[in-house]
Amino acid sequence: MVQIFLKGCGLTKTLSIESGIEFQDFRNSVSEVHGGLCDDSFYLLKGNKPINAESFQTSKLDEGCTIQVCLRLLGGIDFQHREGSKIGSGGQLSEAQAAIERRERLRKLALETIDLSKDPYFMRNHLGTYECKLCLTLHNNEGNYLAHTQGKRHQSNLARRAAMEAKNAPAKPLAPKDVTQKNTIRIGRPGYKVTKSRDLQSRQRSLSFEVDYPEIQREIQPRHRFMSAYEQKVEAPDKSFQYLLFACEPYETVAFKIPNLQIDKREGRFFTNWDANQKKFFLQLYFLEAGEKEKEERERERGAVSHRPQLRYN
Repeated sequence: MVQIFLKGCGLTKTLSIESGIEFQDFRNSVSEVHGGLCDDSFYLLKGNKPINAESFQTSKLDEGCTIQVCLRLLGGIDFQHREGSKIGSGGQLSEAQAAIERRERLRKLALETIDLSKDPYFMRNHLGTYECKLCLTLHNNEGNYLAHTQGKRHQSNLARRAAMEAKNAPAKPLAPKDVTQKNTIRIGRPGYKVTKSRDLQSRQRSLSFEVDYPEIQREIQPRHRFMSAYEQKVEAPDKSFQYLLFACEPYETVAFKIPNLQIDKREGRFFTNWDANQKKFFLQLYFLEAGEKEKEERERERGAVSHRPQLRYN
């Protein structure tokens, strides 16, 4: 005989069993000790490991070991004492009745969270039914419409409508970027020299600019650009002139007012150079005269026309 301890139901009791007892007889003995527990209402543990018919044969119940008796929680939904049901009717709901009750519960929950007055596609017609203006469907009640809004058809139509509105929407201007301006101390205007000349062969007018930057840093190089008369805010705009700007820190930006003629950008006609040793910036440009413009247009037309071989007939 082996004496073990049974711990469960808030009590600890002793049980004497034989060494070769069967598992079902062992469970019956445990049930009797605890006041006649049902066979399916409890399970046994030995050191956090469940005891079943297979493990009972391999495990050894030593003298004085402790077996935990754990009760199972048996129960379910009380369909008899439901709200609105007749007392004593009993019985479970059928599948159709459970589906109706579930849809009604979801409809009430949706009505509490969703405001149909703000839905642009919800409409009540003169027949008392409800319509979805997006999908052109009819619904008997609000719950049916709410179930339709969660369906695949309505969601796909919403995505299609959003894509069409995004495609037809006018392009919005980009938000201006926040450009951080450098607070550099200006030391004045640079020295400059302007020379007017004319080419002896083409008779084109030319301007040469020489700007001195003696206090410039080594890593910085001067920049230049052309500005329209309508872009500047210093003088009254005059369409007969344009401006040539030179900028380099820490000097102030200087601008030269030149005739508003087309600049000749061909090779050898527009020249810039930065002399890092003498710290001088050179720029030379040529203006296209009226004859030069026509000549350039004729050269472009000749280059655009594809020459075909001439056919000779004997």
